Amino acid sequence: MSTIALIEEIKTLPNAELQRFLSQFFSDAELVGEMERWGYLKLTEKAFEFWNDPREDIYQDYARV
Repeated sequence: MSTIALIEEIKTLPNAELQRFLSQFFSDAELVGEMERWGYLKLTEKAFEFWNDPREDIYQDYARV
């Protein structure tokens, strides 16, 4: 089953089943650890946004010397 299909299947669960699923999902230490890792990676992306400034590209010519 693909990830997209799995997500769509989860969305169709009745409310009680969805609550039980989410409760079990968020109580699994391994899954919570993986979500935290992805969260930290997402936070670090913002720390490097200043590198995407096209005005700074002018300095790339000097770095190649």
